[in-house]
Amino acid sequence: MELQALAAAQEEYLLGMRRRLHRHPELSMQEFETAKLIRQELEKMKIPAVPVGQTGTVGTLETGRPGPRLAMRADIDALPMDEGVDWEFRSAVPGVMHACGHDAHTATLLAAAKCLSEMRQTLCGTLYFCFEPGEEKAAGGAQAIVDFLRERGGVDEVIANHMDPHTAPGVGVIRPGAMNAGNCHWRITVTGRGGHGSRPDQAVDPIRIAARIVDRIVQIPVNDRDPFDALVISPCVIRGGEAFNIIPDKCVIEGNMRYFRTDDLEEVVGKMRCVSEALAGMEGAAAAVEVLTAGAPVVNDPAITEKCRRVMQTLGIPSVCPERPIMASDDFAVFLQAFPGCYVNFGGESDRPGTSNNPHNTR
Repeated sequence: MELQALAAAQEEYLLGMRRRLHRHPELSMQEFETAKLIRQELEKMKIPAVPVGQTGTVGTLETGRPGPRLAMRADIDALPMDEGVDWEFRSAVPGVMHACGHDAHTATLLAAAKCLSEMRQTLCGTLYFCFEPGEEKAAGGAQAIVDFLRERGGVDEVIANHMDPHTAPGVGVIRPGAMNAGNCHWRITVTGRGGHGSRPDQAVDPIRIAARIVDRIVQIPVNDRDPFDALVISPCVIRGGEAFNIIPDKCVIEGNMRYFRTDDLEEVVGKMRCVSEALAGMEGAAAAVEVLTAGAPVVNDPAITEKCRRVMQTLGIPSVCPERPIMASDDFAVFLQAFPGCYVNFGGESDRPGTSNNPHNTR
């Protein structure tokens, strides 16, 4: 098959591009050099590329023949982490690392664009290659790209893939309906009354109150809800105080909630607010709960999912359909709320010593 031969010929390009991106990661909405590289590569393929939003890029391949309009998306941002494995292509940027596969997603989409640009005489319709910034911020560049596509009449289908480090290489993971959870970024600010570390009785310590709030809100999915209705609350940041002998005025907790029913968001945030205000009030403090961003679950269109599964079967790619969706989130949900489409995971499990198959891990 011509497509398979073209894809096999891209192995060296794909590997080199992924390692180049891995060595030069950039944080969400700061992907200026990454975007520059993407546009340069697309221009080499004679695919016109334009900036979208702050650091996004969309390349458009017009075949000149009537047919469907298809968008393909890759996320391009990295994470604020130091890399813990000493590869020759390890991150050259202190405190920044591709630890969620976005370098591989970007390289994969560039390689796909290279293949399809060489096949353009046999294709019909319009192809959009969408490189999205800021996915890790959950309020990044997805909406700007969706708006760009809508201004051009929209698309018939949109697809994206993600590396799956818990599945064997070469295996596709795909399911109709809910594929990934929604994601809410929340913040709780506890305001007490600062004082001397030797006299906590003369202060209202927000750190101790924040610790009680953390302990209680993580119990909400277990104690206050149906255990078969999957939901996770994860406090991931706590900030309070600057000196060992000063009780601070404030302590801030931040974290995320993963969910599959959109009506869960308001209900659970309401319970978090009740718990936080009650625990703070008992000590004479105050607690304010904020929702900073909220993203919908990733829900695959059943017909397009089946089409993707059949294509993988034709290409000899084994696929599995998990019984349950994945608790991780992705703002590809923004695309799927606008257009029918499908999100697929591809296995990338590593058996190399010293590596971790846990995303957002330094190794």
